[in-house]
Amino acid sequence: MRKNTNILVLASKSQSRKALLKKINVRFVSIDPRVDEKKYKLHFYKKKYNTRKITKELAEIKSLKISKIYKKRYVLGCDTSIEINKKTINKARNLFEAKKTLKKLSGKKHFIYTSMCISKEGKIIWEHTERTKMYIRKISNKEIQSYLKKTGKKILNSVGCYHAESNGPIIFKKIEGDFYNVLGLPVLTLISFLKKQKSIVI
Repeated sequence: MRKNTNILVLASKSQSRKALLKKINVRFVSIDPRVDEKKYKLHFYKKKYNTRKITKELAEIKSLKISKIYKKRYVLGCDTSIEINKKTINKARNLFEAKKTLKKLSGKKHFIYTSMCISKEGKIIWEHTERTKMYIRKISNKEIQSYLKKTGKKILNSVGCYHAESNGPIIFKKIEGDFYNVLGLPVLTLISFLKKQKSIVI
């Protein structure tokens, strides 16, 4: 990794987050934090954390883990979760589970939470959680099958089993809130913070 301290470290392997950072001309490197989310979520469920708190905690864990290694850098940790009927939805492990997720979301509203946490020298210096309300139109089993056939296994990278930047609009009815949050990174809020940091090139 380059020694320049003005390069942001993205503690994520998300392709959509990397693409968004490139679009806003942020100099960054991406590092997989290798966090066992399943383990942490089981712990959070036992503590009865809501979706917002789970998302916030995971973003902090990712950011702090990498910040302890690259102390002089600004490290951005992120997490995106979906909530329906006050319950957190986990990522589908296969296309069968993806179908079940889409059937659950069909004809209903749900919420997307994305938390961003920036750490430096192993300490949290800024964090923000964004919520967007999503409406999925009523979709039949045949439409779901057709949709998943088009997307393939790539859809498993999305918590809601849809890609807003590509085939998502086919099943969307309405979005209320920050569209970039649906993509996993509320860049407008992030830009506002980064602009104030003289050591970050943007």
